[in-house]
Amino acid sequence: MKKNFFLSLNFLKSNILTTFIPFVVMLLISNFIIAQSNLKLHQITPKWKLNDQKNVQTKTTMNVFLKDSLLNHTEAMGKYYIKVIDTAKNYTLQYSNETNDINIVSKSSAPEVDSVINVFTDIVKKIEKETNSFKYELIVDKKTGQAIKVRNSDKLLKLVEQVTSNLITEFGKKKNKPKNEIDSIKKVTITYFKKSEPEIIETILNEYNYIMQPYSYEFPYNGSVSQKTMVHDVNALGEFGNVEIPAVLTISSKKTTNNLTIETDTDYDKNFLLKLIKKKYKNMSSLTIADLFLSEKTESIFNNKSSWIETHKSNVVFITKDVKVINETIVSFQ
Repeated sequence: MKKNFFLSLNFLKSNILTTFIPFVVMLLISNFIIAQSNLKLHQITPKWKLNDQKNVQTKTTMNVFLKDSLLNHTEAMGKYYIKVIDTAKNYTLQYSNETNDINIVSKSSAPEVDSVINVFTDIVKKIEKETNSFKYELIVDKKTGQAIKVRNSDKLLKLVEQVTSNLITEFGKKKNKPKNEIDSIKKVTITYFKKSEPEIIETILNEYNYIMQPYSYEFPYNGSVSQKTMVHDVNALGEFGNVEIPAVLTISSKKTTNNLTIETDTDYDKNFLLKLIKKKYKNMSSLTIADLFLSEKTESIFNNKSSWIETHKSNVVFITKDVKVINETIVSFQ
């Protein structure tokens, strides 16, 4: 699933944003859970049927504040299509864009940030347009609802590689770069691309699994349970793609006749986080635990009859000293 790609906005190239954004937009997911309760726990089992279809709409907003003044506002919206095409051993879901374009709007009080954002957004839109017709085929575990493989990953990687190569040629010509320089850039890019293929596939799986994560949760009905967990960045290609952060995950549920609501609250180990920040950013050596605030909450609503998610919302807030970043995502299944 591609929607979280637009949350990894590492193109924000001001010193302040480059320092703080990665910790806010990574949309952390749990990849290891240890139960800490003797309560009777339940799990949502997907009961999807062959040819089930869902139209998915996503909206993400990110606001960056400096000393309570809005520095940057970014919105990303998209529409996607999911269809169950196989239910034999596992579920196979076909996923594709429903429309031919994706809408990203960003406004910043810093002109130099806007300039970089506009260039990056233009590239993203072109890649999105070129790969719009591609239909992902995700192999999904029937018990946990988690994707374990992109069945047609080879075709996807070849397509993205070709699109990227074409974009390099296009931008090189616009900048009047000589052919040998364009070819050199292509060679370096393709080498990096080949090396990064496992992380690209992992990111696609992570993005889908972040939304479908509640299928793998164990929880008491109309109650809550806290569990130790290790969390990692959805974007395996990001700065912290290989880092796991200790946390405590609290899962709550509320069951009615028609729906089941699952809420999560992730409490991160601030000591670990502080060490991670200081190691990565040498200019943050004076930062203390008192300077940090990181909150991540999610809410997923399920239809009891079909077992499909109806909505998934996430809210991430990161504050340190004078900078505050709020990232909100709403995903609707219809």
